[in-house]
Amino acid sequence: MITLHQLTGAPDAALTAARALIADAAAADGRDPVSDQALLAVAQGQRELVLFAESPVAERIVAAGIVGEGELDLVVRPDERGRGVGSAALTALTSRADEAAPEGAASPVQLLAWAHGDNPAAEAILSHARFVPVRSLYRMALDPALLPQPSPEFHAADPALALSSFEPARDAADWVRVNAAAFATHPEQGRITESDFALIRDEPWFDPQDLLMLRDADGSILGSAWIKTVRDQAAETIDTELYAVGVDPAHAGRGLGRVLLNAALARLAEHAPRSVTLYVDGDNERAVRLYETAGFTIDSRSRQWARRAADSADARMNA
Repeated sequence: MITLHQLTGAPDAALTAARALIADAAAADGRDPVSDQALLAVAQGQRELVLFAESPVAERIVAAGIVGEGELDLVVRPDERGRGVGSAALTALTSRADEAAPEGAASPVQLLAWAHGDNPAAEAILSHARFVPVRSLYRMALDPALLPQPSPEFHAADPALALSSFEPARDAADWVRVNAAAFATHPEQGRITESDFALIRDEPWFDPQDLLMLRDADGSILGSAWIKTVRDQAAETIDTELYAVGVDPAHAGRGLGRVLLNAALARLAEHAPRSVTLYVDGDNERAVRLYETAGFTIDSRSRQWARRAADSADARMNA
């Protein structure tokens, strides 16, 4: 098996290098190999970023991994795949997670890892390491030609409802509260704190005009629709993602999800995007149906895998 070295260095430089590798993989694969939440956890010091090279002094990084909080992410440089880099890096990351476990914790620790998109190679590596699939995630896509005509104003069918863009000083704390309620059972989105949200708003893709707030007659926030835009300045194109649509469960049953989706589609149209995508849990049938009625179709399927604790030690020896 190939021998990899784990590189150390300044955290900011390591994160910059990892982002560059992630961007290369995303361009090659047509999908992000690492979630925004994982990178956010690294920036906050909650998870560890590990860079891999074939020499302790090498400048060329062949893989990057993120581990912590019971989760693991791994991305291999596209032109380095197929020769054991992924298997070697996964072995190193699982060992690192076990070694970092607090004294008295069950060993080996439980770990979750994603295989993004239709990725037989990644799934084979995870299966060999005694991971089993436990969750599905769909990426859905919409033909931009199906977007509505851009509108300079937001409208809601119910005159008691109002739509507006996000204002940090006014809305940040309330948005976090409503988002947590809307995604109470979601393992990533529902855990966003005010400090997390502040860091997300520092990301280059964030635009407060793309976070739409739905309000009741008294001004209280009922839900939100969030759009992520990725701009290719060289090609003068924009790829968009319907990042999250959430409704306060205290106001469920009023058709607010549809109101927010329609508002988001109108806002997306203003960007004249090259692509429109979203991610939704495969078992969230209600949301999938809602998006399908707007013209979205399932573009790819990802799976989350969990390490089987009883077999983890054997997996490390056999990897």
